[in-house]
Amino acid sequence: MEKTQKRRVPTRVLASGGILTAVSIVLMFLELSLPFIPSFLELDLSNIPALIGGFAFGPVAGVLIVLVKDLIHMMISHTAFVGELADFLMSGSFTLTASLIYMRKKSRARAFAGMGAATAVMTIAGAFTNYFILLPFYARAFMPMDQILEMCAGVNSLITDKLSYVLYGVVPFNIIKGLVISVITALTYKHISRIIRK
Repeated sequence: MEKTQKRRVPTRVLASGGILTAVSIVLMFLELSLPFIPSFLELDLSNIPALIGGFAFGPVAGVLIVLVKDLIHMMISHTAFVGELADFLMSGSFTLTASLIYMRKKSRARAFAGMGAATAVMTIAGAFTNYFILLPFYARAFMPMDQILEMCAGVNSLITDKLSYVLYGVVPFNIIKGLVISVITALTYKHISRIIRK
């Protein structure tokens, strides 16, 4: 009986992980724009399945869901894979941080602490990624930096240069994204985890 039980666990994990990855891929295509945030910073909820996977099966599983989602999204990439790399760095850091904190002691308080810390980590990762990777890439590949900043200023007048774009565009965007993902995960995780266990 013990050997049979051991064989079943990896199959369940793979099946559940595959379903969560598929849901994550679909959610990545459903993007929402936020007021006062530049339109190319769009909110998607693809982190939720990855975070649920991380809570249920551990940090490695959660990060793998993010990785597979981004690898598949590369097939239709419009950013020469730079956007997917940036998403992996931000989404991966969020999922890894929250899962690591939660796995040390599985409780509601640890889950909230993990998601709060993950939001902070993702916000910092997003700031550095946009400042040093995304903005320079878009300025070289698509349009001059001045035009990008002018377009951003049309939505948010506080944005006048790269630093203000990060402070008044990227930082609030990632805080909102982290909060939305955390709230939805908190509301749905218990129900989904029951299904996963079955």
